Amino acid sequence: MGFLESTAREVLEFTTEAVFSERYARAEGLLQGLDPRVKLVSLFTLVTAVVMLKSMGALLVFYTIPLALAVASGVNPLAFVKRVWLFIPLFTGVIALPSIFMIPGKELFTVPILGWGATREGVYWATLFTLRVATAVSYAILFTMTTRWNDVVSALSSLRVPGMVITITTLAYRYLFLLAKLLLDAMHARRARLAGDLGMVESWKEAGKHIGATFIKANALGEEVYYAMLSRGYDNEVVNQSDLHFSGADYAASAATVLLVLLAFLLERGLP
Repeated sequence: MGFLESTAREVLEFTTEAVFSERYARAEGLLQGLDPRVKLVSLFTLVTAVVMLKSMGALLVFYTIPLALAVASGVNPLAFVKRVWLFIPLFTGVIALPSIFMIPGKELFTVPILGWGATREGVYWATLFTLRVATAVSYAILFTMTTRWNDVVSALSSLRVPGMVITITTLAYRYLFLLAKLLLDAMHARRARLAGDLGMVESWKEAGKHIGATFIKANALGEEVYYAMLSRGYDNEVVNQSDLHFSGADYAASAATVLLVLLAFLLERGLP
């Protein structure tokens, strides 16, 4: 039963982290007071600049910026770093790790038994790639932790994003927590009916049943919600209910974004 229990724990931690993120977004801080449209445009601009960086020094400089902004915005730096690096090894390792042995160059060490030789150029590229992903994810995580979802929807609507795209994104965000709760309740109910622990094979089978049932419920719930929206006059348009307006801080943030892009260009040309 270890697999099901660990899965349930991860679902609960995910929901808890989401609640804490909303708490950070409602707090007073540097980024919380900015217009969501400014933060959204700045996010895409800075992530694009980070992706184009090719030097380790420039990436290190840009990696420290979201850390400083997180502290200035009242976000717990340990929680912020944990959220950034929680899935980085899993998703980037599949791509970065093989390059250590595949990219030709000066050999640094050899894996015992397998005989695979890791090169200095391969290690450098893998480190560079991982740092680039971590830096880009840092900006994205900081945006989600300091911006309420309603403000994100209002910003997307103001930026003329199609209503269907906003609706699908909003429903996916809202009902993700409901489906997570349904999965968690199903696991607890199953656990309460067991007299002992399941083996690994049985545990995986039970997990597959729960996942399949959750997908069926998600499909049925999606259809019911959509028909309910149509019956209430939904026409693929999102009504902007927030009063968004620019302030002096927003103009300053926009200017800072432009300066950071120029800094990225200068660092890329001046650092190895």
